[in-house]
Amino acid sequence: MQHTIRVRFIIALLIFSTQLFSQKEIKLKVESQYLYSSKTNLQPFYQYTNQWGVVSAFEQSQGLFIAGLQYQLLDKRNIQLNMGTSGVLRNKTDDSFLHEAYIKGKLFNFIDISLGKHAWSPVSYNDQLTVGGFMRNANARPIPRAQIGIFDYWPVGFLNEAIEIKGGLSHGLLNDNRTSLGLSNEANDVQVHEKWAYIKAGKIKVQPYIGLFHGALMGGERASGAEIGTDYWATFFAKGSEEIGGGEATNTAGAHDGFWDIGLYFNNEVGNFHFYLQKPFADGSGMKIYNRTNHDYKIGVLAQLHHVKWIKNVSVELIKTNYQSGEGIPDPIYPEGTNKAGQIIFISAIEDCDAFMLTYFGEDTDGYTTDDVKEYLEINQNHGLKYGGRDDYNNNYVYYNAWTYQKQAMGLPLYHTYWQAKAYAPNWSSNKHGVFVNNRIRGVHLGLEGEVLEGLTWLFKASYTNNKGAYAEEYVKRYSWEEDEEFYYKGGKKQVYTNMNLSYKSKHWKNALIKTSFSWDAGELYHAFGCMVGISVHPSLAL
Repeated sequence: MQHTIRVRFIIALLIFSTQLFSQKEIKLKVESQYLYSSKTNLQPFYQYTNQWGVVSAFEQSQGLFIAGLQYQLLDKRNIQLNMGTSGVLRNKTDDSFLHEAYIKGKLFNFIDISLGKHAWSPVSYNDQLTVGGFMRNANARPIPRAQIGIFDYWPVGFLNEAIEIKGGLSHGLLNDNRTSLGLSNEANDVQVHEKWAYIKAGKIKVQPYIGLFHGALMGGERASGAEIGTDYWATFFAKGSEEIGGGEATNTAGAHDGFWDIGLYFNNEVGNFHFYLQKPFADGSGMKIYNRTNHDYKIGVLAQLHHVKWIKNVSVELIKTNYQSGEGIPDPIYPEGTNKAGQIIFISAIEDCDAFMLTYFGEDTDGYTTDDVKEYLEINQNHGLKYGGRDDYNNNYVYYNAWTYQKQAMGLPLYHTYWQAKAYAPNWSSNKHGVFVNNRIRGVHLGLEGEVLEGLTWLFKASYTNNKGAYAEEYVKRYSWEEDEEFYYKGGKKQVYTNMNLSYKSKHWKNALIKTSFSWDAGELYHAFGCMVGISVHPSLAL
């Protein structure tokens, strides 16, 4: 009954939206796909990633029918508004869902607004050709959000347009089922705070830029009904919150992730080029771009070639996320056998260092300072390493499901979730400290796109990765040095993902597109072959 209501709602919404307006043009989208995988419980990687969560990762065969529309609601001098909606009908109708439902627009010709579920990203670069962005990419379904900002680069007039800026502020909700595993740190109705800011040179041939994207999870409700406290401004500024209390009073309120984005645009007679260096972070130390402990990155180039028809677009990327501020545990902890065993030691709050050393470590010291305590703990507890390591990208101890939506990664698609790992390693048992059991990656990616004949285009992607798991899986706990003997990714597991996509658009049927793709994944994680066939029609109706 529930799935029948859902399907009827999607169809009714599309019909109602079509009948609501009677004067202007409506842009329609109707698409049908069929996908198959040789692996019974997992599609090949590029058959389900970077497609806004439309394709299920865990079904061997699936048929999809996608329908949607876009319409301009208002076009005035100081305000323009557009709406859009789309729905996905699956062969298993119980899994059908409303994919998009949004209103977006522009105020005073430069302020952008958006409300609802919209398959759009302000910061990710060509997810169809690249491996996908660190955050706000096209991998998971769009979540309901309210957004405001300057979404496209805007030249600053009083600086003679020598500088261009863009940025925005967003607040959303993770309204999927996030308590299905019965864990104490799962939570539903988690709020999502996001903001981004970019500045770029204008009016010169080589245009360097720098940008920052910051996201945070906050609030929510445990399966038990307990509410998780929120402090918006503490989360906004990534500060501790006395209002929430506990660990979030001394660390930061909320679960934080983001990335720095530095690069340049360069155009010449050969083509348009975009070079970028992105550096991810999951805490305050990683956010400091000058901090030498942030060794991770994605280095890439996107090229749009002018005079080579059979290769029009090129993407090359190098990915490294395996360091994560180092192997040392994040914070010092009280030793076993004490009344505070396993709790975090806040060194700056120690009043009598000599008494502290004697009470908790049995060391008789004289005139110890907090610096002496820190040095002692680093040497004796943290294997000589500085604290602040094991950043655990996209994971957080407060929110097990972290940066996922409908079991799809909202961050880098190369990070594997618990559900993906269970599909290719069913006998392995995760420590379940975080949903991303494999977020330490080294890899290289190539994407190519071109035209073979008039109307016949192709797109090829291949990614090679060395998958090193997660620190909280390599050790029995994130704050432990005891190695897990059953660690599945021990020594790193190599894997290759490939995809070849062909699309044909006839000059006689310009609104119709026929497409097919073939995917092959192979390596030490799993082997899978898959294919897809589909047709999409994008007509416009003048009513």
